[in-house]
Amino acid sequence: MPILAYVSNYYIIQVMKIDPITKNKISVVIAAYNEAPRIAQVLSVVEHHPLVHEVIVINDGSTDITSEIIQKFNVTLIENNVNIGKTLSVKKGIKASKNDLIMLLDADLQGLTKEAVSNLAKPVIDGRVDWTLSLRNNSFHIMKLLKVDWVSGERVIPKNLLMDPLIWSNPNIGYGLETLINKSLLRDHKTFRSVYLPNVTNTNKAKKIGFLKGWVNDFKMVGQISKVIPLHKFFGQFIHMSYLNRKYSKQ
Repeated sequence: MPILAYVSNYYIIQVMKIDPITKNKISVVIAAYNEAPRIAQVLSVVEHHPLVHEVIVINDGSTDITSEIIQKFNVTLIENNVNIGKTLSVKKGIKASKNDLIMLLDADLQGLTKEAVSNLAKPVIDGRVDWTLSLRNNSFHIMKLLKVDWVSGERVIPKNLLMDPLIWSNPNIGYGLETLINKSLLRDHKTFRSVYLPNVTNTNKAKKIGFLKGWVNDFKMVGQISKVIPLHKFFGQFIHMSYLNRKYSKQ
């Protein structure tokens, strides 16, 4: 009987093209642009996390010492000679990854802990849902009320679900990447849950680049997202994902 079970498992692995060595192991992918003051906080948490098999950081043509900071950690560094944007940088990182699960993290997180990383990953590793995303401490109040930050950059998604051409159909969309990921996964009826990370915040643009430039970038974000889907459908994603989160958080 053990021999039959072994043969059966081997057959399933071959048919599904699942590598038993990398199954349920996580590749963390981080795109960074001028994040020298912040990225070390993130890398210090994920570098030796027990659930993380590799960390891939794409330095997207930074003009500060981001690259030097990254090289202090035991991570894979991909250098872009020029700034090519978040979408193409993340795509590079995913292509270079070795594992079945991808954890996407922003480089400017504050308060990230090993527990937060585990909490974000476990629902997917345990097979309870297909993917997760974070709800940060500084997410908008309406997002906290409905318990989903649908534009969050912190996600755990099986690599095969990120192969959809729709996600990469607009490489210059900038802030629209998360919206395209949502669109793809919702279209394919993938289950998900939101994971509240009470101590985690992202650094707002006003703090990074100044009040005026920060607000300009926020308006730019809205404009880029509206090019992906109309704003009414954009907010429709929010409602749809809030419903799914309530449904699958109970399981």
